Amino acid sequence: MKKVLLILMSTLILSGCVSQTTTVTIDGKASAVMEKKFSFGSPMMTDSLSKAVGDKFLQSVRTQNPDSLLKYKNSEDMGYIAVIKTENIAKKDIFASEPFFTPKNKKNLDCKQIKDETQCKANFVVNISSPEIEKTLKENQLTYQDLEPYILTLKLPVKADSHNAKFFDLNNFIYIWEIPAGVETPVNIDFTIK
Repeated sequence: MKKVLLILMSTLILSGCVSQTTTVTIDGKASAVMEKKFSFGSPMMTDSLSKAVGDKFLQSVRTQNPDSLLKYKNSEDMGYIAVIKTENIAKKDIFASEPFFTPKNKKNLDCKQIKDETQCKANFVVNISSPEIEKTLKENQLTYQDLEPYILTLKLPVKADSHNAKFFDLNNFIYIWEIPAGVETPVNIDFTIK
Protein backbone atom coordinates (compact mmCIF):
# COMPACT_ATOMS: atom_id res chain seq x y z
CA MET A 1 0.00 0.00 0.00
CA LYS A 2 1.46 3.34 -0.99
CA LYS A 3 2.23 5.89 1.66
CA VAL A 4 -0.64 8.27 2.16
CA LEU A 5 -0.77 11.62 3.85
CA LEU A 6 -3.61 13.33 5.65
CA ILE A 7 -2.89 16.78 7.00
CA LEU A 8 -5.29 18.68 9.16
CA MET A 9 -4.26 22.26 9.80
CA SER A 10 -6.19 24.68 11.88
CA THR A 11 -5.37 28.27 12.71
CA LEU A 12 -6.97 30.41 15.39
CA ILE A 13 -5.89 34.05 15.43
CA LEU A 14 -6.90 36.19 18.37
CA SER A 15 -6.21 39.91 18.77
CA GLY A 16 -3.90 39.76 15.76
CA CYS A 17 -1.10 37.92 17.56
CA VAL A 18 -2.34 34.54 18.80
CA SER A 19 -2.60 31.51 16.54
CA GLN A 20 -3.25 27.81 16.92
CA THR A 21 -2.22 25.34 14.21
CA THR A 22 -2.90 21.62 14.21
CA THR A 23 -1.31 19.26 11.68
CA VAL A 24 -2.24 15.59 11.55
CA THR A 25 -0.24 13.25 9.33
CA ILE A 26 -1.62 9.77 8.64
CA ASP A 27 0.50 7.18 6.81
CA GLY A 28 -0.43 4.12 4.80
CA LYS A 29 -0.60 1.99 7.94
CA ALA A 30 -3.23 4.38 9.38
CA SER A 31 -0.95 5.59 12.17
CA ALA A 32 -1.16 9.31 12.93
CA VAL A 33 1.02 12.08 14.28
CA MET A 34 -0.66 15.28 15.45
CA GLU A 35 1.47 18.39 15.87
CA LYS A 36 -0.28 21.23 17.68
CA LYS A 37 1.31 24.66 17.88
CA PHE A 38 -0.05 27.47 20.01
CA SER A 39 1.68 30.78 19.36
CA PHE A 40 1.32 33.85 21.58
CA GLY A 41 3.08 35.99 18.96
CA SER A 42 5.65 38.51 20.17
CA PRO A 43 6.84 37.95 23.77
CA MET A 44 6.19 41.68 24.35
CA MET A 45 2.52 41.50 23.26
CA THR A 46 1.05 38.63 25.29
CA ASP A 47 -2.29 39.80 26.70
CA SER A 48 -4.97 38.35 28.99
CA LEU A 49 -6.98 37.05 26.02
CA SER A 50 -3.91 35.15 24.79
CA LYS A 51 -3.45 33.62 28.23
CA ALA A 52 -7.10 32.55 28.47
CA VAL A 53 -6.99 30.73 25.15
CA GLY A 54 -3.53 29.41 25.98
CA ASP A 55 -4.89 27.84 29.17
CA LYS A 56 -7.56 26.05 27.11
CA PHE A 57 -4.89 24.77 24.73
CA LEU A 58 -2.71 23.49 27.58
CA GLN A 59 -5.69 21.75 29.19
CA SER A 60 -6.47 19.87 25.96
CA VAL A 61 -2.85 18.84 25.41
CA ARG A 62 -2.42 17.59 28.97
CA THR A 63 -5.59 15.51 28.54
CA GLN A 64 -4.25 13.85 25.39
CA ASN A 65 -0.58 13.41 26.21
CA PRO A 66 1.02 15.29 29.12
CA ASP A 67 4.57 14.36 28.07
CA SER A 68 4.20 15.83 24.58
CA LEU A 69 4.25 19.52 25.50
CA LEU A 70 7.29 21.68 24.69
CA LYS A 71 7.65 25.39 25.34
CA TYR A 72 9.47 27.54 22.80
CA LYS A 73 10.58 31.16 22.61
CA ASN A 74 12.58 33.18 20.12
CA SER A 75 12.94 36.86 19.27
CA GLU A 76 9.76 36.91 17.15
CA ASP A 77 7.48 34.33 18.72
CA MET A 78 6.73 32.28 21.82
CA GLY A 79 4.30 29.52 22.70
CA TYR A 80 3.86 25.77 22.96
CA ILE A 81 4.23 22.79 20.64
CA ALA A 82 2.71 19.38 21.33
CA VAL A 83 3.17 16.15 19.38
CA ILE A 84 0.54 13.45 19.92
CA LYS A 85 0.67 10.00 18.29
CA THR A 86 -1.75 7.16 17.73
CA GLU A 87 -0.93 3.77 16.22
CA ASN A 88 -4.13 3.30 14.23
CA ILE A 89 -6.88 5.84 13.49
CA ALA A 90 -9.37 3.01 13.06
CA LYS A 91 -8.82 2.10 16.72
CA LYS A 92 -8.39 5.56 18.27
CA ASP A 93 -9.91 8.91 17.30
CA ILE A 94 -6.96 11.31 17.03
CA PHE A 95 -9.31 14.29 17.60
CA ALA A 96 -11.11 12.80 20.63
CA SER A 97 -9.71 15.31 23.13
CA GLU A 98 -9.96 18.45 21.00
CA PRO A 99 -11.69 20.98 23.30
CA PHE A 100 -13.63 22.82 20.57
CA PHE A 101 -14.72 19.71 18.60
CA THR A 102 -17.97 17.90 19.42
CA PRO A 103 -18.76 14.68 17.52
CA LYS A 104 -22.20 14.31 15.95
CA ASN A 105 -21.99 10.56 16.46
CA LYS A 106 -19.50 8.66 18.65
CA LYS A 107 -16.23 10.01 17.21
CA ASN A 108 -14.86 13.15 15.58
CA LEU A 109 -12.92 10.97 13.13
CA ASP A 110 -14.55 7.57 12.72
CA CYS A 111 -12.45 5.12 10.67
CA LYS A 112 -13.01 1.45 9.89
CA GLN A 113 -10.59 -1.03 8.33
CA ILE A 114 -12.25 -3.28 5.77
CA LYS A 115 -9.78 -5.60 4.01
CA ASP A 116 -7.19 -3.31 2.35
CA GLU A 117 -9.22 -0.11 2.80
CA THR A 118 -9.56 2.41 5.59
CA GLN A 119 -12.93 4.16 5.39
CA CYS A 120 -13.14 7.42 7.34
CA LYS A 121 -15.82 9.92 8.22
CA ALA A 122 -15.10 13.18 10.00
CA ASN A 123 -18.41 14.45 11.36
CA PHE A 124 -18.23 17.01 14.14
CA VAL A 125 -19.20 20.53 15.17
CA VAL A 126 -16.55 23.16 15.90
CA ASN A 127 -17.41 25.89 18.39
CA ILE A 128 -14.59 28.22 19.39
CA SER A 129 -15.99 29.34 22.73
CA SER A 130 -15.53 28.75 26.43
CA PRO A 131 -16.38 30.50 29.72
CA GLU A 132 -12.71 31.50 30.07
CA ILE A 133 -12.62 33.17 26.64
CA GLU A 134 -16.01 34.85 27.19
CA LYS A 135 -14.86 36.27 30.53
CA THR A 136 -11.68 37.69 29.02
CA LEU A 137 -13.52 39.09 26.00
CA LYS A 138 -15.92 40.88 28.34
CA GLU A 139 -13.05 42.28 30.41
CA ASN A 140 -11.52 43.68 27.20
CA GLN A 141 -14.90 44.95 25.90
CA LEU A 142 -14.72 42.59 22.92
CA THR A 143 -17.09 40.02 21.41
CA TYR A 144 -16.48 36.82 19.44
CA GLN A 145 -17.04 38.85 16.26
CA ASP A 146 -13.81 40.72 17.05
CA LEU A 147 -11.79 37.52 16.69
CA GLU A 148 -10.37 36.22 13.45
CA PRO A 149 -12.01 33.00 12.20
CA TYR A 150 -10.59 29.58 12.91
CA ILE A 151 -9.33 28.06 9.64
CA LEU A 152 -9.49 24.30 9.33
CA THR A 153 -7.62 22.76 6.38
CA LEU A 154 -7.78 19.08 5.50
CA LYS A 155 -5.41 17.59 2.92
CA LEU A 156 -6.19 14.08 1.77
CA PRO A 157 -4.27 11.57 -0.37
CA VAL A 158 -7.49 10.99 -2.35
CA LYS A 159 -10.50 12.93 -3.53
CA ALA A 160 -13.16 13.07 -0.82
CA ASP A 161 -16.38 11.15 -1.45
CA SER A 162 -18.32 14.07 0.05
CA HIS A 163 -17.60 17.20 2.10
CA ASN A 164 -19.03 20.53 3.21
CA ALA A 165 -15.82 22.56 2.99
CA LYS A 166 -16.22 26.22 2.08
CA PHE A 167 -13.13 26.20 -0.16
CA PHE A 168 -11.45 23.28 -1.89
CA ASP A 169 -8.70 22.44 -4.38
CA LEU A 170 -9.55 19.14 -6.04
CA ASN A 171 -6.20 18.98 -7.85
CA ASN A 172 -4.36 18.72 -4.53
CA PHE A 173 -7.20 17.25 -2.40
CA ILE A 174 -7.21 20.23 -0.01
CA TYR A 175 -10.40 21.18 1.87
CA ILE A 176 -10.74 24.35 3.93
CA TRP A 177 -13.34 25.44 6.49
CA GLU A 178 -13.55 29.03 7.76
CA ILE A 179 -15.08 28.89 11.23
CA PRO A 180 -16.18 32.08 13.04
CA ALA A 181 -15.47 32.09 16.78
CA GLY A 182 -18.53 31.66 19.00
CA VAL A 183 -20.64 30.02 16.27
CA GLU A 184 -21.35 26.29 15.89
CA THR A 185 -19.97 25.19 12.51
CA PRO A 186 -20.44 21.64 11.19
CA VAL A 187 -17.48 19.88 9.60
CA ASN A 188 -17.99 16.70 7.63
CA ILE A 189 -15.99 14.81 5.04
CA ASP A 190 -15.92 11.17 3.89
CA PHE A 191 -12.90 9.53 2.28
CA THR A 192 -11.43 6.07 1.64
CA ILE A 193 -7.72 5.23 1.72
CA LYS A 194 -6.95 2.21 -0.51
